[in-house]
Amino acid sequence: MILTAEQRSRLEQLALRTRHRVRGRWWGAHRSSRYGDSIDFADYRPYSEGDDIRRVDQHLYARLGVLAVRLFEAEDESPLRLVVDRSASMSIGEKWPTALAAAGVLGFLALASGDRVQAYATPGGGGRHHDPAPPMRQAASWPRLEAWLEGIEPSGVAPLSQAVRGVAGGAPGPVVLISDLMDVEWEATLDRLSLGRGGIVVHVLDQVELAPDLAGDVELVDVETGRRIDVSLDPGVVEAYQGRLDRFLAASEERARRRGLDHLLVPAGPDLADRLIADLAGRGVVR
Repeated sequence: MILTAEQRSRLEQLALRTRHRVRGRWWGAHRSSRYGDSIDFADYRPYSEGDDIRRVDQHLYARLGVLAVRLFEAEDESPLRLVVDRSASMSIGEKWPTALAAAGVLGFLALASGDRVQAYATPGGGGRHHDPAPPMRQAASWPRLEAWLEGIEPSGVAPLSQAVRGVAGGAPGPVVLISDLMDVEWEATLDRLSLGRGGIVVHVLDQVELAPDLAGDVELVDVETGRRIDVSLDPGVVEAYQGRLDRFLAASEERARRRGLDHLLVPAGPDLADRLIADLAGRGVVR
């Protein structure tokens, strides 16, 4: 089980906030770029022959002699594309269960708001293509999304930017990427994600990566390529690693921000769902 009934109940009271007005295919809960039939007044426009006379503002005409039609807000759905990085590096430590919990939280948030969710696991077949789940909508689809998430496992090696190609360039709506960004082309990946209407980068790293508790002579193995390297971890080497990690985190957050994406650093570990709900609310990503 990825989310408990109590966690789902809390998420049903929240919704992902959109940075821009949306233009969805179906009715939803987000402000639309078009006008509609809600009770929320939006603007006026001059009356044109053929307009519904019931929309004419009689009070405005009586006071100023201006014949104008009232316009009202519309609300559309904002389809969410959920991209889960399942490359082999995501198997380190507690990253994978943390990634699934993050996918569950954000996917359920969208479903509970009545938005469509299209989920992808990358890399897919041959490391080049994404493997999508069937499109889902409404909270009743949660068991299908949960089963799909529980059925994927980290494996494979492929440039992440290549694997997400085509995901962000489809239907309008935000894109959520859940990844450790351990890829030489991570900058290109974020650039491609920004083709959508905003989104979130959930940057998952394990404690052994954030603060390695290692010392002395060790052999490090690249989990994706199998490459081995002997390293003597004296205090100077550990300090240099920490400095490089800090620069990487700062650069990824800055690039995401410049591309209109929210960046959330998520240390892997237990109780991720509760921590992520609180973090999203604190940052104003949910309302």
